[in-house]
Amino acid sequence: MYKKEFDAIKKDFKAYLFWGEEPYYIQKYSQMVQEELEADENKMVSYFDEYDFNTAKNYLSQASLFGDRNLLIIKHEKALPKKELQELIAICNKTPNSFLIVEIYSNEGKKISSLFDKKHKSAHVRFFKIELSEAKRELLKFCKQKRIDIDSFALEHLLVMLDNNIQIAQKELEKLSILGQQIQIKDVDRLIYPLNPLSLEKLYIAIIKKEPIYELFQKIIEEEHNEMKILLGFENFIQQLFLFYSFIRLHGNIDSSQILGYKLPKQIESERVALAIKIKHYPRIFLLLQECELLLKTKTNIDKNATLLSYLIKIQALF
Repeated sequence: MYKKEFDAIKKDFKAYLFWGEEPYYIQKYSQMVQEELEADENKMVSYFDEYDFNTAKNYLSQASLFGDRNLLIIKHEKALPKKELQELIAICNKTPNSFLIVEIYSNEGKKISSLFDKKHKSAHVRFFKIELSEAKRELLKFCKQKRIDIDSFALEHLLVMLDNNIQIAQKELEKLSILGQQIQIKDVDRLIYPLNPLSLEKLYIAIIKKEPIYELFQKIIEEEHNEMKILLGFENFIQQLFLFYSFIRLHGNIDSSQILGYKLPKQIESERVALAIKIKHYPRIFLLLQECELLLKTKTNIDKNATLLSYLIKIQALF
């Protein structure tokens, strides 16, 4: 079913599947169900590759002496085996105190959605990529709740910069609220870095891995026509890797949810870790990035395309 249908019905199911292209709504609706079940003190969360069928089955099969609820939450980007899910749903139906929430962060949820039907006291909800107007309404609610004062145009501008990613926008708004005044477009431009399109990330990863970058760079320049966006995006990418590097040095492990405020898929998280560890000269890289930014912003008589490429090559030599 779709979000609107789910909103209109009574939530008295034993198992839920939330899936699709919008992580914000998947997490929001999962959290709504968790609050209704009041199972915070006795829930188990399985993140991506941590999922183990036998562990999940044993957990849900536990009886409760004191009426506590067993809530299992499985987060994954791929569809889980149907036979395993059928058994987990069946256990929930047989065990009064057990409930299941499955979050699938992709359209793979379609492969298992038929298992979550009314016959088995289950429901599935598909979420599509959020539109700008709807994302803006969600953020306006968030700003009202957090008492964050932001100009309407600035809020829309922020969403465009962050590719309608509400979760990241909420984190950035909390940071901007420290200004102690109404947030304007100029504040967003000055303090927020835009999210990187996939083509830009490919360029940044190629730089760090010391792969050829000239053809990819020229293709992106033709698409973007914006040297500053490429540079600031790279600076943002390196800053994120530095956060991963620092967290690993401090704690000896990795948890992207503690670093970024949201959980990355396991594959992307592992890639970020590998890149972060590979870099040995963070201070020198940041200095070169700032030097290049100053040139692009203050010099009008230079070839900005060639200047940016030359600095990217200098930085690549440090890896």
